[in-house]
Amino acid sequence: MGKAGPRTPALPPGQPRLWAARRRDSRRPMVRALGYSHSPFDPTDPGRLCRGRERWIESFPTEPDELPRLWRVCISGAAFSDDSARDARRGLRFSGLSPGQVARALFPNSALVVWAEDAHPGRVPSRAEGVEYYALRQPGGPLRQDYARWSMVCADAASLDEAFDAGADALLALEPPAPTRDDEAPSPLVDAPAADAHLDPSHRGGLPEPLREALFLLTGFRVDGAPARAFQAAALPPLLARCRAVVLLHQDKHAHCLGVYANRQVDLSRRLDELARGVGALSVPFAIPPMLARWDRALWEVRQAWDERQDGEYPVPPATDGGSGWSRRGARRGPGVPDGEE
Repeated sequence: MGKAGPRTPALPPGQPRLWAARRRDSRRPMVRALGYSHSPFDPTDPGRLCRGRERWIESFPTEPDELPRLWRVCISGAAFSDDSARDARRGLRFSGLSPGQVARALFPNSALVVWAEDAHPGRVPSRAEGVEYYALRQPGGPLRQDYARWSMVCADAASLDEAFDAGADALLALEPPAPTRDDEAPSPLVDAPAADAHLDPSHRGGLPEPLREALFLLTGFRVDGAPARAFQAAALPPLLARCRAVVLLHQDKHAHCLGVYANRQVDLSRRLDELARGVGALSVPFAIPPMLARWDRALWEVRQAWDERQDGEYPVPPATDGGSGWSRRGARRGPGVPDGEE
């Protein structure tokens, strides 16, 4: 039997271990919040996504003024026990809303079409169109890995969430709204002849070939791993020339969040505030995308503007140790410091 390692020195009475100090009290209720930001977006210089979780695919060379500037709305959520947000679970689903619920509410009059690339071939939804099966060989991986790409018209939040669960991570908001149809009806978006119909005998309907090519440029060069690279920012402007908005499923720390990309400036604050109230979540605006920002600072800013006579009691309790929260520890930091970059 080997020798035992050195024992951890005893702590002074009353001083908790670090892990104990950061442990959430399970008896305290968790506060749910929906966070969002509005900002310009440059596809030639897209910036960072969630640290350690996701990056943009390195783009093909472009001149600074070659592609138009876009507008981005990032939407995520969190659940936490106090205003320090040290125990926050970050991602849209922690707000009490699903990606499908948010996307459908933001574009109630649009035809919504999801796109899946490198999806599992055994999880293709029965209502998927333009299904194409293919194999990839990647260095360091299996000699052959089977995948599927497909699209699907989604009429409601449930079908959107079904598609996202099956591997879709891009959404097009198109006009006009998709008509009600049964499983045998052709897609309202199909060109004749069907795109790539000769490649797969099960290919049925689907998006027009130019739109499929634009989506492949957005999603077809992805790299798995940590961080994952799923989207090419420079492919967004050609897509937005054909649709109202593009919604991408990005990564936050513990779950997915949404990025809404459009050609022109849009303000979705009112609709997002209504969604938050509908599920009893606190609406939290951010100056930078929520997957990059500090929730404790955003909560402090909401608290400064809170009117208890009009809005009632502020729903986020202060930290019990009295030594956390942005107002008590953020004065020494500069403004706009992203998460983890202190």
